[in-house]
Amino acid sequence: MWNESEISFISALNIEKNIDRKIYQLFPIFRDKNWNFFLCNRVEEKDTGTKINIEDFHNVFDIAFLITHGKYGEDGVLQAILESQKIKYCGCGVLSSALCMDKWVFKLFCQGHDIPQVPFKILTDDESENFKIVSKFLLKCNSTIYVKPANSGSSIGISKVYSLEEFDQAYKEAKKYDDSIIVEKWLENHREIEVWILWNKKIIISDPWELIVENSFYDFDNKYKNGKTKIEIPAKLSGEIVDKIKFYSEKVYRLCNCKGFARVDFFLIGDEIYINEINTLPWFTDISMFPLLMQNMWISYTKLLSKIIELADNI
Repeated sequence: MWNESEISFISALNIEKNIDRKIYQLFPIFRDKNWNFFLCNRVEEKDTGTKINIEDFHNVFDIAFLITHGKYGEDGVLQAILESQKIKYCGCGVLSSALCMDKWVFKLFCQGHDIPQVPFKILTDDESENFKIVSKFLLKCNSTIYVKPANSGSSIGISKVYSLEEFDQAYKEAKKYDDSIIVEKWLENHREIEVWILWNKKIIISDPWELIVENSFYDFDNKYKNGKTKIEIPAKLSGEIVDKIKFYSEKVYRLCNCKGFARVDFFLIGDEIYINEINTLPWFTDISMFPLLMQNMWISYTKLLSKIIELADNI
């Protein structure tokens, strides 16, 4: 989604700063809103790059390190373009990227494989039918739900709704970002737990870490603006819960045919865990948990980037 371009830019700056220049030569490529691509000397010079055609990609670089957060960047579209040009890229392939990005499809997929999730409903284009669905769902969920676009990241377009009167505005907000809308039960006093996965001949799953969120709502401002979200590495969890989180992380990662690297997010209530999503292109900002946890395990930012590049394939 284009409203995530700023996060993509910050991630790209961090990759540029930390990549091992003794091994790799970097060619920053910027994509504008009209799907024009520009080759730049440096990431911060994205507005002064030289236009480059997709057909010429293979003359410029050998491997693509995608850091394009959001719609059209991590949903398989850009991945398909690279595959059409027979260019290797880091991370998940076309199908797994599309599956994990679309919350609607992902939730139905997990439901079919008995992977625990927070109760949800999928909305239709029928306005009167949606009000019936949401009215019943609010009662079932003790009058608090999320309304969210199916295809969006960084908690953009998500609203917390307490009553049917608030639903219409929340629905319109979500519709700005996607045509497919879902509603999901709000979990009171839940914990947000995440793990990273690195596929390097065998699956490596990190110990879980926890996001301690102000107002218990990890929205866009909490993620990127107010700096009040705390991170606990590793999370204070029993061995049994850690094992369960790792079990479901590997299960869903394999079922979705993910490759390279990803982040898996969970909600935790007591001893009950619920999968939230797989992020196939985790952020690489200064406060991003993926590189932070690797550093906690004595794997430097630079070494992490090298490992991810070594795993590039998908053609």
